[in-house]
Parts: sequence; C-alpha cells; structure tokens
Amino acid sequence: MIKQHLLFKFNRFSANEVLAAWENADKSKEVILLESANSDWSIEVDGIQNISHPMFERFLSKIDVFDNGVQLYCKEVYENSNFKIENFIVSLQWISLLENSITMGYWGDYVNIELRSNIECDNGIWKQKDIYYQ
Repeated sequence: MIKQHLLFKFNRFSANEVLAAWENADKSKEVILLESANSDWSIEVDGIQNISHPMFERFLSKIDVFDNGVQLYCKEVYENSNFKIENFIVSLQWISLLENSITMGYWGDYVNIELRSNIECDNGIWKQKDIYYQ
C-alpha cells in the first residue's frame, strides 16, 4: 500500500508564485535563491549571467510543465521497477543556466538519489530534452 504522503507531487509550482519569487530575488549574487512565499519550496539558481532575464522568465513561466514531466518520468520508472516508491520521490533543488540550456537538479526526498532534467531552447521555445538519474 502506497502511503498518501509519498505520492508523486504534480502541479507543485505556480508560475505566478515562481515569477514573484524571481522578481523579489537578489539578482546581484552569483547564486540566487528563489523561495515560495509560504516556504513550500526553495530553489538555488546559478549561471544567471549566461542568459537574458526575459529568456529565463519564459522558462520560469513553464517550470510547472517541466517539473510535471520529471514527476511523470519518476512515476513511470517506479511502476516498472521492483523498488519501493521512496526511491523515486524527488524535489527540485537547483537550476543551472547556460546560454541555450537549463539543467534542473533534483534530490530524493527519502533516499539519497539525484536526478537531472535538461531543458534546451529551440527557436525561442524551451523543451525538455532529457531526464535521467545520476
């Protein structure tokens, strides 16, 4: 029986809340901390000097779509495995920016695992290209 608190977390980010956190963040630092108003999440962002702010804001407006893609990937891998669900529950911890690509870094909520999601910009549109465990 799957414990209720261990279910995969879809739709955890509100674009408005993430963009508000970005608006309020101290962008003068090398590593920027985005935090939710109610402390549900915090995300470290590095490499902001590698990308234009409007381009990053376009990514942030779709962060929930990309995070949902990761959660779906984890759910599907879990459903095809023999391991406990705890091995597949992850939360977004950091975002690293390059000129035309973004890496979203996840850590396990219950076990020591890492997962990456690579997002690339193709003709001004951000697309999830790859999701994998480290």
